[in-house]
Amino acid sequence: MNLEITLRHLEHTENIDEKIREKVERISRKLTPTANLHWTSWVEHDEHYSTLLAHDAGKEYFAKASSDNLYKTIDLVIQKLEAQIAHHNHG
Repeated sequence: MNLEITLRHLEHTENIDEKIREKVERISRKLTPTANLHWTSWVEHDEHYSTLLAHDAGKEYFAKASSDNLYKTIDLVIQKLEAQIAHHNHG
């Protein structure tokens, strides 16, 4: 799995990187080893946003979330993407 992390208007810290990688690890078990993921997080008007775009075996998944807390948006994006993957695999 290839993961690219982009942070805009945020300080790129080890803690943020580690949190994102830890959460993405949950999803990676449901994707092929060749999956490409692009994570983007940013702050706009005191609101935190995160998106995750995943390309895997010809499929594309995308999730976006916002909240007043960066770590909450990370959790929300992961939940949304997990739901998409589950729906696609069972639907």
